[in-house]
Amino acid sequence: MDLFHHHNKDKRLSFSGKSISGGKHSPKLAPSQPVRLAIEMESPPLVSYGPASTSTGALLSGQLILTITGHAVKLKGLKMKLLANVTTKKPVSKDCPDCTVTSTEIFSWNFLTEPATYTPGTHTFPFSYLLPGHLPATSHCRLGAIEYLLSANGICDLSESIKVERVLVLQRALAPGMERNSIRIFPPTNLTANVSLPPVIHPIGEFNVQMRLTGIADTEREHQRRWRLRKMSWRIEEKSKIVSPACPRHAHKIGGGEGKGILHQDTKVIGSEDLKDGWKTDFEEIGGSIEMAFVASIKPGMNPVCDVESPAGFGVTHGLIIELIVAEEFCSGRHSKSFTPTGSARVLRMQFSLVVTERLGMGISWDEEQPPMYEDVPVSPPSYARMDNYEGEPIPYEALDDLVS
Repeated sequence: MDLFHHHNKDKRLSFSGKSISGGKHSPKLAPSQPVRLAIEMESPPLVSYGPASTSTGALLSGQLILTITGHAVKLKGLKMKLLANVTTKKPVSKDCPDCTVTSTEIFSWNFLTEPATYTPGTHTFPFSYLLPGHLPATSHCRLGAIEYLLSANGICDLSESIKVERVLVLQRALAPGMERNSIRIFPPTNLTANVSLPPVIHPIGEFNVQMRLTGIADTEREHQRRWRLRKMSWRIEEKSKIVSPACPRHAHKIGGGEGKGILHQDTKVIGSEDLKDGWKTDFEEIGGSIEMAFVASIKPGMNPVCDVESPAGFGVTHGLIIELIVAEEFCSGRHSKSFTPTGSARVLRMQFSLVVTERLGMGISWDEEQPPMYEDVPVSPPSYARMDNYEGEPIPYEALDDLVS
């Protein structure tokens, strides 16, 4: 087989309308649009500081940019809306977009009151809005989602419509406070648990939990009875709920009537651990006690959702569940130290609410960082209503020692 074919020098290579690259055509470039819209944000990340009842909200500001290439363009209208979309993953009708997404218009901007002609170049339209503090934060869970969206729409003279959308992320951050102390009683026994928890936790990071269990020993009778801790386990549960509304076309599926929906709930474990040691037991003190402290956290990769509550029926809460397995021991003599397991055991289950929130960081609310207004600045320097000369006895002064340099 001839690997190299030598051509005659007098012969010329000819290509019958085909390129050297095996007949492949050059990629086609998409035609550039003569009119484009873009949204440029100028405000910092949208964070509502404090609870929904007292938060002053987050300040939104930016510019709607209109870019025109080629010839001048006449616009009949230019509007933008701020939308809140609640999406359910379990709609009443599976293929109905109105049952899947509920859209609410929060605010709108009308940049043109009458048709206007714009020359080639870049034109900017500033906008701003104060997002109310009661708005729920952006959330995504297995049942649904809450999203915020800026949607701009322009109408050209040739009835062509230009659109642009931008997703906004609204967060909520709560300030940490004093630790919460909770007491749980387990009748008919004398067992009492005292647990200390932080007021808020964060999606990333650890938090400390301290617990003291008292009433584990009973030595007042002729016989002795006590409880020994065998195992401790904790887990963090994320509970989400959503109400899937029905559109007017499918309202008959849930009994008819607007405003009705189907409630869906879901529970997910986002962190857990089992411990069989690590606590201190003292049977000598009156009543006996068990003290322990452990570190809990949300497992990485679980994508937790911060606590949120929406009037639309979307909500996410969290809870810490602690389970203690205690075994009973018995001794017939009051002063004897020989205890025998009775085979009886109890499971002490405690549940505490947790608030998961974003970290506060160095951010402050928008109303605390704004400069003072003119009417808030006092008159300077202060004016004196009356000033009199002193005509009394000379005021005595004590001589001071000279300072040595």
